[in-house]
Amino acid sequence: MTTEKQIRKWENINCLVHKKLSSNAENYLYAMYYLNEKKEKITASSLLEYIKLLPSSENLGTSLPTVTGMLKRMTRDHLITKNKNNEILLTEYGKISAKEQTKRFRLASKFIYEILKIDLHNVFREAHMLEHAMSQDVENAIEKLLNFPTKDPFGQEIPGNKKTKKEPLIPLSEASINKSYEISTIPPENSSFVEFLHKNNIIPGSKITIEEISDTRGIINIKVNKKTLDLALNVAKTIWVKHA
Repeated sequence: MTTEKQIRKWENINCLVHKKLSSNAENYLYAMYYLNEKKEKITASSLLEYIKLLPSSENLGTSLPTVTGMLKRMTRDHLITKNKNNEILLTEYGKISAKEQTKRFRLASKFIYEILKIDLHNVFREAHMLEHAMSQDVENAIEKLLNFPTKDPFGQEIPGNKKTKKEPLIPLSEASINKSYEISTIPPENSSFVEFLHKNNIIPGSKITIEEISDTRGIINIKVNKKTLDLALNVAKTIWVKHA
């Protein structure tokens, strides 16, 4: 029996450890999966910084005591442990739960954008509300309806589905002048920034050319659809691209 099947079997047993997770725990698991994707160490502080980016409607609390309290509950529920450097590690149960939670959230994002036609800058907030109410049957139906997608609307990988060939990605801030690139992923958390990117067609799949990079001014100038615009370098580092 695979680990995933074993976990699902446990979840059907009336056991405190494997009961339905709270929406707060689901959000924390998503945050941990995201930080792992970015190769960042998971600590109470790094979690807090990401939790602050989640929609206020999630009512997560943005103080360090709130985060440490939640981490204690997740430790009790066998979702996480800590190493000697006080870094947070997902247990096997936690890893699978985080992976399934991320898959559910990103499928919800894809469904809301492609089927319900919600504006891209509202998708992150709406998907957070939908994900907590999705049963396994609904998740399976959405996945089938979308033909088992591998990426969400922001270009982020949907765990569990057939993977496409991985191509090397770099932050836009590290691109080279006079080279062409394709946008791979954009950050979904800031709705105003997503609206700006969408309005200027800086979305996954769009082709861009680097016109200028100025370290002194802290900007990168790009051309997209025959239009040029400046982006701050500290913003450009949150957008990932691949060679076109």
